[in-house]
Amino acid sequence: MNRIKLNYLVDLVLFVQFVLVGYSGLIMFFNHRGAGPILRLIHDKVGILMLVFFVIHIALHWRWIVCTTKNFFRKDTEIKECEVL
Repeated sequence: MNRIKLNYLVDLVLFVQFVLVGYSGLIMFFNHRGAGPILRLIHDKVGILMLVFFVIHIALHWRWIVCTTKNFFRKDTEIKECEVL
């Protein structure tokens, strides 16, 4: 699998996990008694899985993060182009 497809797949899975954790968290926040054990299990397990995919996401984009951080602290005349992939 090439890097572009891998980035897209990781970001898509991370987005779906974000929606699931956010939705289940809102239900549990506004309806304490209506949140059953299955919803709590989904919220907890998907939250842990979300952390794993976040670490993968950061690892895939590490070079871009370093380059952008360096550019942030450079003078305007020294800014270089960062690779997207």
